Amino acid sequence: MGITIGGIKKEGPQATDHKTLTAWVDEMAGLCLPEKIVWCDGSEDEYQAICGLMVKSGTLTKLNEKKRPGCYLARSHPSDVARIEERTYICARTKEEAGPTNN
Repeated sequence: MGITIGGIKKEGPQATDHKTLTAWVDEMAGLCLPEKIVWCDGSEDEYQAICGLMVKSGTLTKLNEKKRPGCYLARSHPSDVARIEERTYICARTKEEAGPTNN
């Protein structure tokens, strides 16, 4: 269920009565023009829905339910420079503290 305000679909129950926050969300929506705004409630149903979308997109892989119930594997993209050793820089006081993967 959702409502449309100013051409923007808002889904889910509004999470707060905090007028300053809702005014800010409306202001940001006016600037960013999102297709929709979803208020998250932190429920188990919402968690399962988000995990399901991430599995469908390939971001998560569901693990064996018997061995690892409710667990997922998340891998970063190979182009994520924070995961590439030759592009990793570790700041430390000494070379030894930085470790072998530092450049």
